[in-house]
Amino acid sequence: MKDHIFNLGNQLKTELEVSSNFTIPNYDNLLVVGMGGSGVAGDVLKNLIIENSNKKVEVRKTYNLPVIDNPENLFLLFISYSGNTEETISALEEAIKLDLNWGAIASGGKLLELANEHNKSFVIVPSGLQPRAAFGLMTKAVVQFLSNDIKVNGNTLCNEAGDYLNSLTLGKENSEIVALSKNLAKSIGKKTAVIYAGTPITYLVAQRWKTQINENAKSKSFTGYMPEVHHNEILSWEADVEGSKNNFILIFLKDAKDHKQVKKRYELTKSILGKEVEILEVENISSDNSIKDIFYLTLIGDLVSVYQAEFLGIDPYNINKIESLKKMLKGN
Repeated sequence: MKDHIFNLGNQLKTELEVSSNFTIPNYDNLLVVGMGGSGVAGDVLKNLIIENSNKKVEVRKTYNLPVIDNPENLFLLFISYSGNTEETISALEEAIKLDLNWGAIASGGKLLELANEHNKSFVIVPSGLQPRAAFGLMTKAVVQFLSNDIKVNGNTLCNEAGDYLNSLTLGKENSEIVALSKNLAKSIGKKTAVIYAGTPITYLVAQRWKTQINENAKSKSFTGYMPEVHHNEILSWEADVEGSKNNFILIFLKDAKDHKQVKKRYELTKSILGKEVEILEVENISSDNSIKDIFYLTLIGDLVSVYQAEFLGIDPYNINKIESLKKMLKGN
C-alpha cells in the first residue's frame, strides 16, 4: 500500500483514456454519485467547481437519486472504480429510466458497459488497485468533467499537484513527510482518532483520513467540523475523562484559510480540552491550487494510516469484512 501512496503524484499526472465520443456539456447543476474512495473524488470535484463558479453540486453516496424537478442543465456523473458498485449502479439505472444526461468513470465493469450501450461520455482509469489506492487517478478523472464554461484547467492543477507530491516523496522512507507521518501514527497507536477541520478542503481531507485509518489500520476514527463541534461535541469529553485520555486522540487539520474565529477556537479548544485528551496539530500548505492543498494533507493522512497499520501489525490490504458483506447482500 505504501508504494501506491508514494505514487499519488504520478497518479495525478497520468493521462487517462476517454471515450471516442467524449464531450461535456455546459451544465448549471451537477449530481455526482459514488461510494468510498470513488465518492471522495466527487467531493474534490465539488470543491473545485464551487471555488470557481456559482453552479450547484451535490455528491450523493447511496442507492437512489434525489427528487429531480428540473432535469434541464443537469448533468450526472457516476463514479465506481470497479464499475460494479451496487449503490452506484442502482442510481444509474434510475437515471437511465428518467432519460437524464450523464457520464461515467470506472476501470471497467457494468458502469462502462452501460455507458457504451447508451453512447455516454466516460473516462477509463487503470485497473488492479483497491479503490482507496486510486484516489489520484480518480481525481484526475473527475476534472475531465468540469463544465466547459468554468475557467480553470483541471489537468494543469492535477499535474502541478503531482509534481509537488513527487518532490515531497523523493526520498520515500527517508523523506521528511514520512518522518512526520510516522510520528503522528505512533502518537495515535491504538487510540481512536477524532479529526477536526474548519474549511471545506480540510474537512474533505479529514473524512479521507478517517476512512484510510478505518480501512488501512482497521481502527476507529471520527471527524468533526469546526465551529459546529463547539455547540455540542466539546461537552462529550467530560463523562469519562480517564477513558478520553487513554483511548482517544484529537487531531486538528489547520489551514491558513481558516476563519479568524476558527483559528481562535482551535487555541481555546486546546486550553479547555488539553487535560482531557492529547491534541495533535497538522498545518496545511496554502497555495492557489486547491488540488495541491488537498493532496498535501491527503498524502500525510494516507501515510499515517499505513504506518499505524504497520505499528499495530495490521494488513492494510485485508478487506475481508467488506467482501463478506457484499456477498451476503447478494445472498451468497
